[in-house]
Amino acid sequence: MISYRTAMQLDLPVLVSMERVLFADSPWSMGQFKEEFKGVPNSRYFLVATNDEDQIVGYAAVLVVAPGVEADVLTVAVLPDYTRQGIATHFMAELEKWSISKGAPAMMLEVGTENASAIALYEKLGYENISTRRGYYGPGLDAFVMRKELNA
Repeated sequence: MISYRTAMQLDLPVLVSMERVLFADSPWSMGQFKEEFKGVPNSRYFLVATNDEDQIVGYAAVLVVAPGVEADVLTVAVLPDYTRQGIATHFMAELEKWSISKGAPAMMLEVGTENASAIALYEKLGYENISTRRGYYGPGLDAFVMRKELNA
């Protein structure tokens, strides 16, 4: 069974190692994770998903800088053995709830143009592709920018 909890500073080494596997083209460094964690709980919200052995199998984070400003989904990651179990859907619902509580009118995210399963999920959840960022993840690695209006 999958459980969810707020991420802790002690989780960072695990998240960094997962990041290197899941986002090999442009992984966040420990420094980037630490910098993002500085905003918890005021402007950032980090969640992890754990399996029965209490091992982290996924993580997600969102940023809301101020009420009235769109939320920015920082990351959504799930280990391959745990995909298609509703983890990313659960993450997105929790990130949206938190963002609404912080006064965000909408959510934005970037997703690799080749990541068909993530794009399909986001579209199912009501996100619309609004633009493309060339080279966002590195040379030749483009991202779609997707957006969803939030209803408080």
